Amino acid sequence: GYSEANYKLRVSPEGNINIPYVGIVSVGGQTIEQASARIRSRLATVYPNMRSGNTKVNICLGNIRSIKVTLLGEVTRPGTYTLSSLSTVFNALYASGGPSENGSFREIEIIRNNRVIAKLDVYEFLLRGFQRNNVRLQDQDIIRNPTYRKRVEFSGEVKRPAIFEATANETLEDVISFAGGFTSEAYTARIK
Repeated sequence: GYSEANYKLRVSPEGNINIPYVGIVSVGGQTIEQASARIRSRLATVYPNMRSGNTKVNICLGNIRSIKVTLLGEVTRPGTYTLSSLSTVFNALYASGGPSENGSFREIEIIRNNRVIAKLDVYEFLLRGFQRNNVRLQDQDIIRNPTYRKRVEFSGEVKRPAIFEATANETLEDVISFAGGFTSEAYTARIK
């Protein structure tokens, strides 16, 4: 028959929830969408009206646990930060004030279990909107920001005169694109 129930369930340290009449369901390490799909499929075995649509289930996340992340190297305020378990590298960089004056924007390392799992290039986001390697952080992750390796200063008739960081394989044309290209006043046949 039709059912109506409201359960407030706590996720155990092992990543499981115990649903009455259904049993233990593992939800650890999953997105809310993945966990919801798993819970629905397990509930459908006990409540057959879920398949026909007569019984519906609504799943929401009540509390989000905290994690500790350490930022070191060339960041404005290095140290250990307590963040939400849904935080990404950008969230941690924002909390620490971002790279310092000598910090790299191009090769920020995410270290997990004594291994570099990703390198973040902030220019990918700032100039193109891509968030590659903006990974979700886990408890005890370390974000290390090394010093910059190569910088190029632009002045004159470019749209964004500033100092830009370049990687080893980038050309003058790449760095000109960082500066937004030339203004309409630029004489491109002679660049000093």
